[in-house]
Amino acid sequence: MCFCPTVKDGATGQCEVPKDPRYPDCPSKVDWMRARWTSDPCYAFYGVDGSDCSFLIYLSEVEWFCPPLTWRNQTTTPTHKPFPKRQAAFRSDIGALLEQVGTGKESLSFMKRRMRRLAAQWASAARRLDDSLRSQWREQKRILVHVGFLTEESGDVFSPKVLKGGPLGEMVQWADILTALHVLGHNLKISVSLKELQGFLGVPPGRGSCPLTGPLPFDLIYTDYHGLQQMRQHMGLSLRKHKCHIRVIDTFGTEPAYNHEDYATLHGYRTNWGYWNLNCRQYMTMFQLRHPAGISGRRGDFSCVCDLPINSVSIASVEVLLFWKYTL
Repeated sequence: MCFCPTVKDGATGQCEVPKDPRYPDCPSKVDWMRARWTSDPCYAFYGVDGSDCSFLIYLSEVEWFCPPLTWRNQTTTPTHKPFPKRQAAFRSDIGALLEQVGTGKESLSFMKRRMRRLAAQWASAARRLDDSLRSQWREQKRILVHVGFLTEESGDVFSPKVLKGGPLGEMVQWADILTALHVLGHNLKISVSLKELQGFLGVPPGRGSCPLTGPLPFDLIYTDYHGLQQMRQHMGLSLRKHKCHIRVIDTFGTEPAYNHEDYATLHGYRTNWGYWNLNCRQYMTMFQLRHPAGISGRRGDFSCVCDLPINSVSIASVEVLLFWKYTL
């Protein structure tokens, strides 16, 4: 309940922190905001100014820890229309993709050289797959491809070593995934920097403490472990909400025992790449994983933590795998 029902923006007046059993964390979250609201510029971006009213507005309208305020105009909350569905059409020309990949890194040049060298094979595979599918309707997906290991923030240790015998397997894998998604006819956005990632996702300015307020503008996000770390840093609570849209390019695979945080902690497994609690089918790897004793791959077991309907898996990820079959 607010003592000042005429307050419109929380800049003046005194607001009482509600004690609602449906929102038990509200008082503690307000206390946290009082002490740390200046720790991230994103709070000020959403109108937090240090007053309890602004804390309650933020915690009820941007996050969800406090009940809606009766004196706020709730009709101002924007309604988001669903994105229109479009048909995906096979592409034989990779020119637009090459422009999207960009320049400035030797690793990107290596990937583009591979794309050009195999362009005829991709076009032939597209024709064979189109014939096999008999031109059936396929939905065009909005896909973000964030190559985290090539960002400057991750160190980009690969680019300087491309011409010196450095590891090229990851770049081969990314080049093929990008080409497959493009030729399959999906709508791609490619990110190789944190600035691009933030812009594509629409995250508020700051250090990532605030969640996204709008819908995720992508059906799928292909990334790697570096990208996952960056997304967690800049998406805040939204990563947990949208994690089922993520596909992780994990070249050699991650055993379910390392993926499940509680299980890995209980058994003392230590790794920089685990604890993500994803559905095992979200990992795209070159090898079939074996499930260790005590962890099976059956639907519902804790090795598959994320609730991932099978049709959402088969939209584009399985398309890529099927497409690879036709390029061999």
